[in-house]
Amino acid sequence: MENQHIAIVGAGIVGLSSALWLQRAGYRVTLIDRDEPGMGASFGNAGLFADYARLPFTKFALMRKMPGMLLDSTSPLSMQGSYLPKLLPYGWGFFKSCFQSRYEHGRAALTALQQLAPEADRQLLQWTNAESLIKANGCLALFESQQSVEEARNGDMAERLQQGVKLEFLGAGEVNEMEPDLADFHAGGVFYPNTRYTVSPIALTQSYARHFADNGGRVLQDSVEQIIAGSNGSGAGVSLRLSQGVEQFDRLLLCAGTASKALLKSLGSDFPLVSERGYHLTLDTGSKTLSRPVGWLDKAVFLTPMDDGVRLAGTAEFAHADAPLNPTRASVMLNHARVMLGQEPSVSSTWVGSRPSTPDSLPVIGALKRHPQVSVAFGHGHLGLTFGAVTGQLISESIQGKTPSVDLSPFSPERFS
Repeated sequence: MENQHIAIVGAGIVGLSSALWLQRAGYRVTLIDRDEPGMGASFGNAGLFADYARLPFTKFALMRKMPGMLLDSTSPLSMQGSYLPKLLPYGWGFFKSCFQSRYEHGRAALTALQQLAPEADRQLLQWTNAESLIKANGCLALFESQQSVEEARNGDMAERLQQGVKLEFLGAGEVNEMEPDLADFHAGGVFYPNTRYTVSPIALTQSYARHFADNGGRVLQDSVEQIIAGSNGSGAGVSLRLSQGVEQFDRLLLCAGTASKALLKSLGSDFPLVSERGYHLTLDTGSKTLSRPVGWLDKAVFLTPMDDGVRLAGTAEFAHADAPLNPTRASVMLNHARVMLGQEPSVSSTWVGSRPSTPDSLPVIGALKRHPQVSVAFGHGHLGLTFGAVTGQLISESIQGKTPSVDLSPFSPERFS
């Protein structure tokens, strides 16, 4: 390890977290991204450290609903028609992952990450003096009908309780006592008391980036065009072809989100990674305030109180990462906010970004078998913020040759080969 130089491609929450852990372990680290740190998918999330997220999406019940959802322009799920061919390998993998044994395997893997995530977060927040950006008020997940409440009580919520998630069922009146400025659109829901959130995702990533740079880390804003493994003549090392030239490193950690798929093709690796786009709108809600994030689960949207306003975040749009923002998706979400708040909020900004999603709902974490000097950490889907810190810890342990604190075999890059 002595004086080894590692390139990390991707300066989102996963790349930044990994950079901090590796820097602390004694490596020289260069962090490379075409944008400033934290400006990709990490910029636009709902801000939740979702401790309750332990269940893969891979359920046959959801698969059966998908055709109807795609035909309904107001549903949380949409697809750009030209993106369908790229979804076929993903869809086949999703189908296979719905079988009970694979689903339970994925659930156990997510639960294992969740058990370490809070302590990993605590350490990074302490190192970077970013504790003030985190609120620990819990979050609410609400349903529009009593039928939805009962389906959740007997389904996902029962499963979450079995996996150790702390939650409380609340009636509509109890919800209104907690959040009196919400409209009467719901039949009650669930309170997750241990869920934390950040009041500014970009301030959090900037805090991590600043600490990294202040402690000798190098931040390089450039585009990576090609990865060349085994570039030092002995089969080891990695070269990166950048827009401004070629740079050599001892090791590479790829945390480039949806861009990881194309970059790895130069190494002969192909992953069924897709672009699942999410949107957010920043709202001015006037005198209406929220004390914590509030989700409307039937519509798959969250309202989160942040420093720059209330962030309305959600939806799942399978589309090319560079496709223009779809105003219909933003309009549908704004309609949901009107119902939740019982008023017409003003919109100060609208954003779209691409979640890197895998067929089995599990991130890809570990070294490539053919090129062990190349490690990867991507595919976190909706849970980049939730699992960013613990992913950084685990990949750092793996690169150091230590036994990782969580078994990484469920997240292996080789599981798709």
